[in-house]
Parts: sequence; C-alpha cells; structure tokens
Amino acid sequence: MSRLFLADPAILRMEGNKELDQSNLFGQNVQKMYDTIAKMVQSNYVSPAAKALAVTIQSYRDDMDAMTKIINDYGNYLLTASTKVNRNEQEIIDTFKNKSGSIE
Repeated sequence: MSRLFLADPAILRMEGNKELDQSNLFGQNVQKMYDTIAKMVQSNYVSPAAKALAVTIQSYRDDMDAMTKIINDYGNYLLTASTKVNRNEQEIIDTFKNKSGSIE
C-alpha cells in the first residue's frame, strides 16, 4: 500500500504558529520556575535539603533553555516549509501556463 503525503501550506503555517506559541509559553514557564527556585535558595526558611534539591534543579537550566529553542526552531521550520510549498506550487502552475495566462 502506498502512502500519500500532502503538504498543505495553510496547515503547516497554522501548526508552525502553534509551535511558536508553545515555545513562548514553555519559555515563560521555565523562567517562572527558575525565578521561584532562585527565591527558594535565598530563603532562610527553607531546609538545607530543599536548598540542595533547588540547586540540583538549577543545574538543568541550560537543558530547559535548549528545549525551548528546539520547540521554537521546529515552529520556524514549519513556517519555512509552508513558504517553500507555496513557492513550489506557484512554480508548477507557472510552468504549465501558456502565454494567455490559462493552464494548458
């Protein structure tokens, strides 16, 4: 059974924008989490064990930032793909147009 692959530019654009929104939201939540952890580490009311845990969580910051970038890059990839599919479709249409502007 053969598989059919359809690249709908509108869907690619919609999904790309969704990914960019999710990347932004994820990044905001990561920032909030690390702001809270920073306050926790500085607090005198938190046990040494909790502070040690917070420091361990802080060590994952670069990984969380990298994940935000990956989500963002995927959204941009989908938007770029949408643009390329549109361009390719137009080039195909232009190839088959005759001089009068109608498709042969």
